[in-house]
Amino acid sequence: MAVYVMSYDLVNEAEGTYDYRPLWSELKRLGAHRTQYSTWLVDLDNTPQEIVEHFQQYVDNNDRLMVTKLTKEYWYDNAIGGTKAWLAARTVS
Repeated sequence: MAVYVMSYDLVNEAEGTYDYRPLWSELKRLGAHRTQYSTWLVDLDNTPQEIVEHFQQYVDNNDRLMVTKLTKEYWYDNAIGGTKAWLAARTVS
């Protein structure tokens, strides 16, 4: 498995016209960790394209998704609680 960073812009969230709870539920079901409000870490055995394609069913057509593989060289500041432990429990290549 690889650790990926998934970020999104939920365009209709600001307008209150779409329910994104299924997206967040699916991320949690897969064991993802929210590290910023619109950024999650996921540990999956898929390509970035497959991950984006999977999550497209949980967002609106005009929303934006980006997935990139996390490498050993990363740094963060003031991430949402639990980020350090989540990363420490996984191998980042």
